[in-house]
Amino acid sequence: MRPSTSAGPRRTIVWSLRILFVVVVFGGWILANATGSISPIILPQLGAVLSESIELLRESEVWAAAGITVFEMIAGFGIAAVAGLLVGFVLSRKPLRSAIFEKLLAWGYIFPISLVYPLFLIWAGVGLPSKILFAAASAFFPIAYNTMKGLSAVPVRYLKVGQAFGASAQATDWHIRAGASRPMILSGLRLGVSMATVSVVLAEMLGANAGLGFMAQQASSQFQIPKAYAVVLILVVITSLLLWLMETLLRDPNEKLKK
Repeated sequence: MRPSTSAGPRRTIVWSLRILFVVVVFGGWILANATGSISPIILPQLGAVLSESIELLRESEVWAAAGITVFEMIAGFGIAAVAGLLVGFVLSRKPLRSAIFEKLLAWGYIFPISLVYPLFLIWAGVGLPSKILFAAASAFFPIAYNTMKGLSAVPVRYLKVGQAFGASAQATDWHIRAGASRPMILSGLRLGVSMATVSVVLAEMLGANAGLGFMAQQASSQFQIPKAYAVVLILVVITSLLLWLMETLLRDPNEKLKK
C-alpha cells in the first residue's frame, strides 16, 4: 500500500518541476528579447514565433509536409523494428553467432551514421525512400543489439524449467525467452523510435525536397528566423506526440505493478 500512497504526491512534484522548467525557459526567452541581450537573428521575439506558428497551421502546405515527415518516421521505424527483432532473434539462437556479431552491432549502434547520409541520397535520391532507409538504418542497430543481448542473457534455469514441463521450442522462445528479455527488447524499441524520429528530421534538413525539416532549413537559409522557429516548434510538438504514442504502445504492462 505504501508505494500507491506515495505515488500521487511524487507525480505532483514531478509535473510541478516540469512546468517550472518550461516557465523558466520561456521566461528567459522573453527576458532576453526585452533586454536585447541576444540578437533577433539568433533568438526572435516569442510573440512573433507564436504568431507565425498559428499562421503556418492554417496552411495546407504545412499539414502536407507534416504528413510526409510522420510517414517517414513511422515507416523507417517499422522497417527497423521488423528487421531488428528478426536479426536479434536469429543471432541469439547460437552463442557463436552472438559472439561474432555482438561487436559489429555495438559498433553500428555508436557509429555516427549521419556521416554516410550522402550515400543514401546517391542510392535513393532526395525523395521519401532515402529518408525512410536512413531512419531504418539508424534505428536498426539499437533494436537488433538489445534484442540479441536480451534473448542471449535469459538464465539457463528458466529454459530447464520449461524443458522439464515439456515446453516445445516455439513455446520456449515465445513464453520464456521473449518474456524474460521483454524489458531489454522494449528498451531497444524505445531507442529505435528516438533514432528514427531524429534521423528523419536530420535527413530532411541535410537533403530533401519535402517535409518539415526541409521547410525549417529553407526558412533558415532565407533568414526567415521566426518562421524557422515556428516550423521547429510545430515539429517538436508533432514528434513529441508521436514519441508519446509509441511509448504508450511499447510500455511494459508489468511496469504499473512495479510502481
